[in-house]
Amino acid sequence: MAFRNIRCRARVVPKAALPLVATVGVIYLIDQQARHHGEDGDMHSPELRRHHTAASTTAACDRYFDDSAARRQRLYHDVGEASSSTSSTKIQPPGPSSDYPNFQRHGPHSLIAKHLPPDVYDKLKHKKTRFGVTLDGMIQAGVALPWGANPPRGIGVYAGDAECYKVFSPFLRPILEEYHGSLSHDETDNDGTLTRRNDKSRPQTSPQSQAVDRQIRKVRLQRQVTNLNPAMVFPQPIDPTGEYILYTRMRVSRSLKKYAFPPAISRQQRRQVEKLLAECVDQDFENGEYRSIMEMSNSEHNDLIQRHILFKDPDAYANLAGLGRDWPDGRGLYCDNFESPKTIIWCNDNDHFRIISMQKGGSLQSVFTNMTRVLGQLESALAKRGHGFCTDPHLGFLNTSPTNCGTGLRASVFVKLVLLGQQPGFDDLLRRMKLEASTRFNENDNRYTGIFDIANAERLGRSEVELINTMIDGVAKLIQLEKRLERGEIVDLNEVEASG
Repeated sequence: MAFRNIRCRARVVPKAALPLVATVGVIYLIDQQARHHGEDGDMHSPELRRHHTAASTTAACDRYFDDSAARRQRLYHDVGEASSSTSSTKIQPPGPSSDYPNFQRHGPHSLIAKHLPPDVYDKLKHKKTRFGVTLDGMIQAGVALPWGANPPRGIGVYAGDAECYKVFSPFLRPILEEYHGSLSHDETDNDGTLTRRNDKSRPQTSPQSQAVDRQIRKVRLQRQVTNLNPAMVFPQPIDPTGEYILYTRMRVSRSLKKYAFPPAISRQQRRQVEKLLAECVDQDFENGEYRSIMEMSNSEHNDLIQRHILFKDPDAYANLAGLGRDWPDGRGLYCDNFESPKTIIWCNDNDHFRIISMQKGGSLQSVFTNMTRVLGQLESALAKRGHGFCTDPHLGFLNTSPTNCGTGLRASVFVKLVLLGQQPGFDDLLRRMKLEASTRFNENDNRYTGIFDIANAERLGRSEVELINTMIDGVAKLIQLEKRLERGEIVDLNEVEASG
């Protein structure tokens, strides 16, 4: 497609996005996208190429062009790519008589837009599960909050019950395969298994990462293996002096059979789930108590959220997904000790239950042992009352988000990597280790802290013990690299081999 060069106050703009900036309102949306990326004033579009003659529009252009050059590159990558992509991938607007969702603003990496073409949508749009969940209900949040949404939308898909994974399998299975095979480009072989291969469209990474991408590793969906045996977790301490790891936290998500998931659950069913957990705690748990949010004072509620013991109130995205209906009716938590908890069970947040184990220091084996003990205790208490968790032989434990199927496990450590976290190739190294990181900046003033929340990047295709052992190997190597940097050694992260 040919584009004209246009000038805004004597500045030539490469013009990839004439349609995106027809109004000043779109400029505002672009500013929102910059904030969504967490760096105020750090995004600018090469797509801003429209000649505005009105004085107010010119002023807006002046302000916008004064932003940093880094803005141009990032917005071009996120959004401009969608306008300049090839005809085979360009998203076309639906016709006026169509009820197909408009994905034009979702960008080239949207899994909804990629895996819900019009033919799949037409095939599934009239289907319902026994709890009345529809395709449009599952994707409501992702469709209503496209590019520029704040908070970020994730993949934008929420299952309303376990049956969704069968009824809407032509849509959900490709998303599951691509997301959980996201270490590299994903292709589905004729035998139905997922093969990870190199994706030439990805930014260039280290030779080691390219080797990982080139190797063929199949995510076999024939059966998801569960292994919650603490005796099989590596016993070696990864931070024996306690200088680097501040905190360890693990959680698993579980959903009950016979009930719709939180996005679609009725008021009555939600209260039944809460009553069931409260009864299990009262009659089968040795210590601790269940507290309903509806019975908390505002000060207690806020205190528990600030101490990261209780989940936050729903945001705009959660409300659109249906997770905030009747809030906070039917929600609460179990805690073994509200002053200094080691075990928590959240009720009716994103999933029916989230079982959390945490403690100071870096003993992953100890935290995992405690988590599996409480999980077994809850499972036994539910079984006595005729209830069990939703499972699938191919997908493991089924939960609201397709990203959280399989083990439903997220194991993380808060670790100090002040020097290592600033090295070129750090994020690439984590990817090779099958780890992910967050919280490197202070939430209030965006200062670099050097403290990272390092967690497993995989959920599906490997057992819980395998994921924990990958964490142990990986975090131990990261600490070793930090120590080398502290001694003044020069470390090239592109030459570091991932463990395992």
